[in-house]
Amino acid sequence: MFFDQRDRHEQMARLDPRDTNMDGMVSPQEAAAYIQEYMQNASPQERQQLMQEYFQQLPPDQRQQMGDAMVQSPYSPVQNVRYDDPNDLADAYTRTAQAPMQDGRSPLEAAFGQGGALGNPLVKAGLVGLAGMIGSRLLRR
Repeated sequence: MFFDQRDRHEQMARLDPRDTNMDGMVSPQEAAAYIQEYMQNASPQERQQLMQEYFQQLPPDQRQQMGDAMVQSPYSPVQNVRYDDPNDLADAYTRTAQAPMQDGRSPLEAAFGQGGALGNPLVKAGLVGLAGMIGSRLLRR
């Protein structure tokens, strides 16, 4: 079960979103798969709380870029998002992560693939930062 994977949570908890060169420890695709699994397994209340906390701590320009990336991705069901509202951004991210699989991958994974709309380095750092936050939270249980 996802919540019992201590090694995986420890790996994600060590992620530093400032490490934008992605030195091979965890790829954005792996982080996206991890987040997607979390979204499927966590309770709605836990998901919403974590996502709100995460988006509240991001600077406005990074929230805008993440919101724009979700809207622009052909893999995301999100049509528009108010990036200045952490609740709306959390909802949009959750809907993207829980959307139906595309070619065997979650919409987040597909968006980070070759030519994906979420290829922006700040957006990738945000994704990795969120995976780190999830890993840290799960290890504290």
